[in-house]
Amino acid sequence: MSLTRQIYLWHRYLGIALCLFIAMWFASGIVLMYVGYPSLDDDVRLAGLPVFDTDAGLQPPWAIVERYGDVEFLRLNAALGRPAYHLRRNGVWRSVDAATGEPLEPAAQDLEAAARRHARTEVIALEAVEVDQWTVPGRFDAYRPLVRARMADGAGTWLYLSASTGEIVQTTTRFERGWNWVGAVPHWIYPWQLRQHPELWRQVVIWLCVPAIALIITGALVGIWRLRVQRRYKGGRMTPYHGWQRWHHILGIICVVFVFTFMVSGLFSMNPGRVFTSPAPDAEDTASWADGPLITEGAVTPAALIAAAPNDLRELQWDRQAGVPLVHLRGTHESGVKQADGSLFEPEADALITRAKALVSDGTINDAVILTEYDHYYYARRNDRPLPILRLRFDDPAGTTLYINPKTAAIESHINRRDRWRRWLYNGLHSLDFPVLWERRPLWDFVVLSLSLAGLAFSLTGVAIGWQRLTSRTGGRRRYRG
Repeated sequence: MSLTRQIYLWHRYLGIALCLFIAMWFASGIVLMYVGYPSLDDDVRLAGLPVFDTDAGLQPPWAIVERYGDVEFLRLNAALGRPAYHLRRNGVWRSVDAATGEPLEPAAQDLEAAARRHARTEVIALEAVEVDQWTVPGRFDAYRPLVRARMADGAGTWLYLSASTGEIVQTTTRFERGWNWVGAVPHWIYPWQLRQHPELWRQVVIWLCVPAIALIITGALVGIWRLRVQRRYKGGRMTPYHGWQRWHHILGIICVVFVFTFMVSGLFSMNPGRVFTSPAPDAEDTASWADGPLITEGAVTPAALIAAAPNDLRELQWDRQAGVPLVHLRGTHESGVKQADGSLFEPEADALITRAKALVSDGTINDAVILTEYDHYYYARRNDRPLPILRLRFDDPAGTTLYINPKTAAIESHINRRDRWRRWLYNGLHSLDFPVLWERRPLWDFVVLSLSLAGLAFSLTGVAIGWQRLTSRTGGRRRYRG
């Protein structure tokens, strides 16, 4: 059997096996453009928290850290209806009473009251869940076990609370859940039964993408071989096909580059061979940047912070950035950051640059600038990343670039040369995240939607051809005509 004949057969049978998957990816991708996977917006979370009672006598934060030790993160809010410290140790969140310092174990009535305060409506039912379709990502692991509260509102809201802290960690509505079943879930191959096993899920997606890419390559070869621009077929036609096959051939020639890059970039999203790294700072860099204990005995008391804060203060959060212990005062209308001792925090760019040089010790800074607009590697289509930002480019072997928030001294993004490749090979090719498009919406919507609809039409012609071949009595006896 000739190689050409084998390519025709590979394309035929790969198409029959995968045509529905490819059509599903395009259709669900269109939905995903406008209805994302459910998430709890932090402003919404804060708005659902009670305002602090300034009359309450609270333990100082350093006493909590000293008592429990190895505290990675610490915050104070009244999610349970009374002030409580929420602390993360060994990757797990737990709560303690802010007045006594004793461990808290929220009861069912506490969780029901927290859900009712957040949604301002009654709870229909409380259900214990370890994991379900809307809480499968790993970011929820630190809060498990979870409790799902079905709310009595018109939107069909479900709230997910941590059974350990009583805090709301996820929310979904009937609208989001319905569209996600035809959006994010099929597009990401995301049923929770599979997704709760991250490496298995990753391998399944990779090994769906690989044969799909082979299908596209063989289809491109067949399409080019059968296309005649000069010595045309009978009637002046450039394609020998009729019906669905004719449309499949024409649309394939038009869409092949986009379909190929769409599928290859989808494969890159799974980081095959672990060739890409994460843009987030690793644990060692985070510890080096913090450079010291989370909080010290000189920290100002919560009562003093609350008394001096705006009336809508909902949460205090302690962390350490650039060697300085900090406290973040977070409200629904106004947020700020101070040093943990209550003094103003006004980091100087020169001091941040000096500390950053120590973090990237094998290179020097060849560019330092305060950005007031997003660049190619630090951006957000919904403008939800902080600006201005201090960008530091290094000449180290990894090609490191740091993006540091000049107000909080936090490293917002830490990227290297491989991250930049991933940005273009995945975000660029898959979502068309090119500045010329995402800075000019709805131009981005028009381009991406047009290409996606063309890809969907092309893949649906493949579905029709595959169905005809499977149901045709003569399909198996058709002779190859090269």
